[in-house]
Amino acid sequence: MFRKVCKAVNYLTFGAAVSARIKDTRLVEPFDVFDPAFRADPYPVYARYRAGDAVHRGRAPTPDGPPGWWYLFRHADVAAVLKDSRFGRAIAPALDEPPPPVPPAEREPFWDMYAHWTLALEPPEHTRQRALLSEGFTARVVAGLRPAIAAQAAALLDALTPRGRFDVVADYAFPLTLSVIAALIGIPQSDLARVKAWSLIIADVLDYKRTWDVMAAGNRMTAEFTAYLADIVAARRARPENDLISRLLAAVAGEARLAEDELIALCVMLLFAGHETTVNLISAGALLLLTQPEQLALFRARPELTDTAVDEILRLHSPIQATTRIAYADVTLGDRLIRRGESVTLLLGAANRDPAAFPDPNRLDIARRPNRHLAFGRGIHFCLGAPLAMAQGGLALRLLFERSTDWRLACNPIWSETFGFRGLTSLSIGKFSSRCA
Repeated sequence: MFRKVCKAVNYLTFGAAVSARIKDTRLVEPFDVFDPAFRADPYPVYARYRAGDAVHRGRAPTPDGPPGWWYLFRHADVAAVLKDSRFGRAIAPALDEPPPPVPPAEREPFWDMYAHWTLALEPPEHTRQRALLSEGFTARVVAGLRPAIAAQAAALLDALTPRGRFDVVADYAFPLTLSVIAALIGIPQSDLARVKAWSLIIADVLDYKRTWDVMAAGNRMTAEFTAYLADIVAARRARPENDLISRLLAAVAGEARLAEDELIALCVMLLFAGHETTVNLISAGALLLLTQPEQLALFRARPELTDTAVDEILRLHSPIQATTRIAYADVTLGDRLIRRGESVTLLLGAANRDPAAFPDPNRLDIARRPNRHLAFGRGIHFCLGAPLAMAQGGLALRLLFERSTDWRLACNPIWSETFGFRGLTSLSIGKFSSRCA
């Protein structure tokens, strides 16, 4: 996520000169995303910084990151920056000159691919790509997918329920969400195990604590995944089908052209983003409802609250906890001056529990309205797949708790140790209340 930032910044932007010209006025100790206690439970840490140093200058969220990184914890600040054109994802607008080219020996295939992802771009490239992709995620398209989503969820539960116990993450949420996005794009269902393995590597690379071995795995994955997709693209070019790859290929032949490497990179992005965060939404929702019986009873009794329940789950356990922007101009937030070229990490998970925006913010309230959560972002980078995520999350949870009233936690839930993407790695449920050893 940060190759362009880190490479260019190390040469041109950050460093001792930039750090020295801004007075450090921290009110609390430097925010550290690598702290094990923070990784285990970030929300008390968020609350401390929201109250004591909401526009905070601290340690970079990557091992090789530059000094003097900014963090925002308040809902108002995060929402404002998400919509502010003075901040963006690409590094070039923050530089007076183009960054030096990366030597061939140092190029990393993953970041070359990532550079084509819509979420990494700014206008006009971002606008062009989003216009091409948006037709695949309209309300009409999602409405047409709902019967297939419900049928797939029902089939999974038909197989899982007689077992009496299963893992919501591995056995239900993952196969459901991955099969839906794969079918939409045009990936054979027989290849989902390979796609899942590649997606897990992408999640590791995009996490803020990536290491060199993770990066090496990401580069190998990129070669394998792009070669696999190139074969599918060639097949669709010869024989188009009713899928997104075929439609994007048609766009290549029109005025809004997509180069083949760009098309393949977008397929990787959609396959990853189209299921990873929704898996976290479904599993976190199951955990929240199972641990709060009165809210579960309300969820079962009032189907019309499905969408508001999904919004509340997204607010309390945001699948994406943080996103980073680069300042394209000097900007003052509160009494802090953020200089052009400096990076700002927006803590969505902190903003979504801000008491200034949400009364009783740590409480699950599936009827909460209004709910101005930022889990899908704001502005031009608002999540393209939000309607699909809402539909999948709502249907998956509705069917899970309508099919049986006996589900209980069978084991202690296990959370991932990642920061940017936060979700459960295991949520075992059963028709009994005994715990795992």
